[in-house]
Amino acid sequence: MALDPYRLVSRSLSRSWRRSPARMASAVAAGIGGVLLTTAMLLVSFSVLDAIKGASIGGIRENVVAVEARAPGGLTEGVATRAEQETGVKASRVSVISTRASHPGQDSDPVIVFGIDQRLASLTDDGLARQIERSTLGADEVFLTEKWADDHGLKKGDKVSVTSPQGVQKWRIAALLKGDVANQGAVVIAPQPTVATAFDRGSHSDVLLFDGKGKDRAGLEAAAEKAVAGAADIKKPSEVLSGYSKTFRTSLTILGMFAAIAVITAAVVLLLTWRLALDDARTTLARMRLIGVRTRHLMFGSAAVMVPLLLGTYVVGAGLGIWVGSMLSTFTKQITDLTQQAVTPGLPWQGPVIGSFIAVVVMFAVAWLSGVRRFTKISAIEAVTGRDRIALLPGGVRRPLIGGLGALAVGVLLVVFGGPMVKSGSLLFLFVGAALLSVALPVVIGTVLRKGEPGPVRLAAARQLQLGWRRNAALAITFTVAIVASLSMAGVSSSIKDEVAGSVERWTQGELYVQAAEVGHNLQNEKFPVSMEKELHQVDGVSAVTSFTYASVTHEDRKVQVWNWGKGDSEKLTRLKTTEGDPDFVRTLKDDEIAISSNFSRTQKLDVGDTMDMPLPSGHREVRVKSVLDDSASDGGMIVAGSGLYRELTASQGVYEYYIGVEDGADVATVKKALEQKIGERYPEAVVLDQQGMRDAFAGITARLVSSFEAFAYVMFVLAVLVGGATLASGLVERQRALGLTRLAGATRRMINRQLVLESVAVAAGSWLVALPVGILAIPGMIDAQSGQSGLVPPLSVPLVLSVISLPLVILCMLLALAVGNPRRANPPLRVLLAQE
Repeated sequence: MALDPYRLVSRSLSRSWRRSPARMASAVAAGIGGVLLTTAMLLVSFSVLDAIKGASIGGIRENVVAVEARAPGGLTEGVATRAEQETGVKASRVSVISTRASHPGQDSDPVIVFGIDQRLASLTDDGLARQIERSTLGADEVFLTEKWADDHGLKKGDKVSVTSPQGVQKWRIAALLKGDVANQGAVVIAPQPTVATAFDRGSHSDVLLFDGKGKDRAGLEAAAEKAVAGAADIKKPSEVLSGYSKTFRTSLTILGMFAAIAVITAAVVLLLTWRLALDDARTTLARMRLIGVRTRHLMFGSAAVMVPLLLGTYVVGAGLGIWVGSMLSTFTKQITDLTQQAVTPGLPWQGPVIGSFIAVVVMFAVAWLSGVRRFTKISAIEAVTGRDRIALLPGGVRRPLIGGLGALAVGVLLVVFGGPMVKSGSLLFLFVGAALLSVALPVVIGTVLRKGEPGPVRLAAARQLQLGWRRNAALAITFTVAIVASLSMAGVSSSIKDEVAGSVERWTQGELYVQAAEVGHNLQNEKFPVSMEKELHQVDGVSAVTSFTYASVTHEDRKVQVWNWGKGDSEKLTRLKTTEGDPDFVRTLKDDEIAISSNFSRTQKLDVGDTMDMPLPSGHREVRVKSVLDDSASDGGMIVAGSGLYRELTASQGVYEYYIGVEDGADVATVKKALEQKIGERYPEAVVLDQQGMRDAFAGITARLVSSFEAFAYVMFVLAVLVGGATLASGLVERQRALGLTRLAGATRRMINRQLVLESVAVAAGSWLVALPVGILAIPGMIDAQSGQSGLVPPLSVPLVLSVISLPLVILCMLLALAVGNPRRANPPLRVLLAQE
């Protein structure tokens, strides 16, 4: 019988919730919504991180020392030989290429091609070594991973098509390897001479692997570092290709901010709703105390009911979160497309599921413990009679009102006068200020409604706003946080999207664009030969041609894009804008000079005249900044190199894209068709785009990425509003007796309905009035927070559509909540209420 008090509490609470299902519906809706939002956001974040980590080579023994080239052209034969001489160890040489592969006749997918020598088998772990040693690769043979091959309908003996500057290479599959060597299994392993020939690499290598078995690792690393003379980084094997992770800095920073806001929003919704669910059961649990039930009985007895409900909503919410997150997997692909790297995202659901569970348990525990603690702070008889609920008068809101206004004032000062990386500190004060003002909001609105000579409806609504200030404050906070977060997220997204679109427009002034591959596909190594420029000039209707190509160089442990425009006709086909230095830098850059983008200038603190080290396949060179280009299209910034320096850096003559100017009077569509015929047979992956198509394609990658962030903003907003509506609907049940007394005093059903509508609209409108300016003020702070990583400081763009529709959307959802709650059910006949008494 020792469990009787606990069982009594749990059975009473269960019966209370069964008789008032709106309470349970509100808690369940909050639980599912909060878990869904948290799980989905964490899943997207983990997917990006997983893709980045998955690019690194696996299976190499830890005692191996890896030397990874910083320049896209790799390391020269001379540097590699010098490193072997300095270390006294023969190196295994590896080439690393980003391209696409497919089964002949199928769509191609991004892959990393590894060019290896037979010495590599001695450096791998036992499992991979046995697999590699079984098969000696012929000149046209490759290894694939078993899983990737199965997914693409490939088996041993089949041929896989790999795109290269020399055309499509068709290599036979010699064996399928078990496990993931790298990149979620999206790898093709081929003999290095074969890869070097297909991708114009000559004798250059991207990675050197030295066997450190039985040797002093520190001494081996020091000797290798001295030998490469700034041309490479010395790493552990697991860190090879780690520069990929730094390429995503802008996207990851923004994603991290949005994930944090999403989790905070979900936490607020969960905390308030679960807390109110317990508060709704105050009378039932207080009665238990009148018959001797102690605090521990209340705690564990209520937990016996709430924990299963929590677990049920968690399972449903986590499942929906994984589903929503997987549908947003294109978000991850857009990030990888934006960087033009061949990383392949996975779907690591375990981490997000565990993370959302921890977040939900913490919020539930806080709500549960604070709710039970409140029961012990009031006398049981007062809780039963309702005398513990006293209207909060204006004087009682002085502290939150003053605190909220003070926090907002500090936030505004930081926004207006704060410098770089200081302005972001305004976010804390703005969010805290908005939350504190939301606490005071119902009482302030009630006071305003009492002004003048209020009629019975206004007077009753004002009294309820002040009497039920806790529930109304919870609603106001939920709506305010949702609107602030949504507006600020949408504002940052649209600001960046507009800035990137402006940058793309400046360097796309030609009428047509001939590309070796479609924009957004991971095809850095698909190139045209330099001789193609003369051929394009000969096409009827073509008046101007200039080349554009790019690569990625390692600078301070991260990949930075290096762009190059050809000197021919570049002034006719671009409208580049400089903020400092020589505006004609494309034609005048020397081999020891570079131009940099404005965002790279900010992140690296470089100006015209400053110098930096540029890694080359043969070592490094000090280069001077000649110009700063006003451009924001690259993630974290980019470098512009002259043709001589670029060819030396990449050890390649290939061209990614040609800009085409069309003669006056010539038909663009006709010229486009002629160009397609010119390149179609030799370069099946190549495309010809018109100006708008080019802008849409390139800016569209960023636009789709940013649109995903904007979609999160709307999802968060709708979620919080719906949960708030559910809370409102559940509150109607708690007011049965109060509404019955109002009717005894002569009020009609119509008057009561008008009162409920007035209360709901007043809370919604008040929340919107607080949140709108705070949300707009938060945009500069969020832009500043991400600029430290990206260097992007776009002009402020206010999301007008969301700003305008947020108020009617909140009001609409509130009215829908009232309709679902059905005031008639919460307003039963008086005889029923009297019978209950």
